[in-house]
Amino acid sequence: MLVGDMAIALNLLSVAVLAFVIGIVSVAVLSRFELFRLNQINFNSQKFILWSLVSAPWWIALSCIGYFMPYSLGFDKVFNTSWFEDFAHWHHIDIFSFSSWHGLTLLLASIYLAWRVTKTIYARTKQSIALSSLLSFTDAQDAKTTNGNQYYLMPVKVPVAFTSGFMSPKIYVSTGLQAQVSDEQLNIIVNHELAHVTARDPLFKVLFTTLASFYTSGIKQSLIEQYVLVTEKIADNEVTKAYDNLDVAQTLIDVARLQKTLPTNYDQASVSYFGHDYTSLRVEQLLNPINKPSLTTIIIALALLAAMPVLAASAVDSFHHFIETFFIH
Repeated sequence: MLVGDMAIALNLLSVAVLAFVIGIVSVAVLSRFELFRLNQINFNSQKFILWSLVSAPWWIALSCIGYFMPYSLGFDKVFNTSWFEDFAHWHHIDIFSFSSWHGLTLLLASIYLAWRVTKTIYARTKQSIALSSLLSFTDAQDAKTTNGNQYYLMPVKVPVAFTSGFMSPKIYVSTGLQAQVSDEQLNIIVNHELAHVTARDPLFKVLFTTLASFYTSGIKQSLIEQYVLVTEKIADNEVTKAYDNLDVAQTLIDVARLQKTLPTNYDQASVSYFGHDYTSLRVEQLLNPINKPSLTTIIIALALLAAMPVLAASAVDSFHHFIETFFIH
């Protein structure tokens, strides 16, 4: 048993774990109402909402620690924080027992976090080694498009173009694709990939996928798919600043036809592929671009996101007392 500041810190960590779980459940519910509305708002708003959702359990957990910190440090006796009694009225916050449910909660959370981090690092390392081996084996050569953009040409028959690399992302195009597209289409493809390079999409996709991995498989897949889709739409939109929407859409369709035999179990997390991600939805976006964002969707999303930490703090306290009716503190 611990008493004092260390006990307070461990008890607050157990609060954070409960808040994290509540955040996972909250996002699972909220996603059912928000994800299908994303195509009604502009791209920046879509990315903001997706990042807010995928990171919600973490900032909800931190917010709840912030809510309960004044009470745990005794500030409620120094300042006028009587309102806080509605959220926090726990007993013995400065006492921590390893045999209590608090201790069990932290133990299980530590084991799960270590397993999740290890699994993620292993998966990313394995994929990175495989991709590095492929690139070194194919001996990609420097090349340039007719409009002067640089890329790396791989002597591979499979028609593919992608961006890879975290800190210094690079564009790769196979000879199998280059030989089957026109110079203008190649310019469009490389311009699209250049947008991924500028946005550092491979890096942020890995970060997003890592955060999404804490959700159940269904929610995880929905979040990742929506994020990959919006990054592809943003890259397509960047290309339309130099080329007509119809030309970009036609290039997508042509490349998709060439790639129809490609496997679908590719490394979606750390590589951005042209023409291989949600082609029909991207073509629809190019042909019918969003002119006015849906203010209703944005307002509802922001209101729910702002309310989530407060609701979670209240739920944590109620859940805490519910648990203590069955287990020791």
